[in-house]
Amino acid sequence: MLIEQLEQKLDDFNISVRKDALCKLCEKVQTGEISLPQPGENINIHCHTFFSYNAYGYSPSKFAWLARKAGLAIAGIMDFDVLDGLDEFLEAGEMLGLKTCVGMETRVFVPEFTDRVINSPGEPGIAYHLGVGFPTSGLQQQPKAFRSRLSSISQQRNRDLVERVNKYLSPVELNYEQDVLSLTPAGNATERHICVAYIRKAYKIFPNNQALAGFWSKKLNTPFATADLTKANKLNDLIRLKTMKRGGAGYMQPDTGSFPEM
Repeated sequence: MLIEQLEQKLDDFNISVRKDALCKLCEKVQTGEISLPQPGENINIHCHTFFSYNAYGYSPSKFAWLARKAGLAIAGIMDFDVLDGLDEFLEAGEMLGLKTCVGMETRVFVPEFTDRVINSPGEPGIAYHLGVGFPTSGLQQQPKAFRSRLSSISQQRNRDLVERVNKYLSPVELNYEQDVLSLTPAGNATERHICVAYIRKAYKIFPNNQALAGFWSKKLNTPFATADLTKANKLNDLIRLKTMKRGGAGYMQPDTGSFPEM
């Protein structure tokens, strides 16, 4: 199988397919068909995988492979609210001779700063918070319950958000299970997944590009040309900014129920 085909399979939602593809790529390294550079001095220990959101759909195995191809000294994944990619990433690092680390990121509510933007644009009182260096996904008792709570809070927040944004973007409305969770391998959707789902649903409802551009121009209160429709990341960012952040139709002032407290 061609190298490019194996690399594409690294992003398959099926873990068996990903692992088989990585094994075959490693075989090609051993036979000399693929030459990998010696590790250099550069590092990247904050890459999100498709277990939270990655714009390119990278799996933990894919990031490990690309990091090794790029000659990184150390690589690390950092997903929102889950450690679902930990075992796969550490195993991939072992196979590739890549130094690895795993972290987890979340957003927390700081009651003392409800009127101040901390480090989450458009969300006063909310701070991005993370931990690095998790050695295992097999958490016990209190840590396991805490991590589970992070995920349940974020998913309920997403469902409530979709309900509000649906009313504003109608007739472009989402079914959370069918349209959003289907974009994830393990049910951990993020706001960016929701934006992708709205983009895809709008394409189905407005097959004419001119009508589609008009729809987004009106709903996002931003001039939008048909050429802009090809810029998926720009549209994703605009939907998130205009509908989910402060001042948007889906925005709700954070409180102790919608985010875990610092």
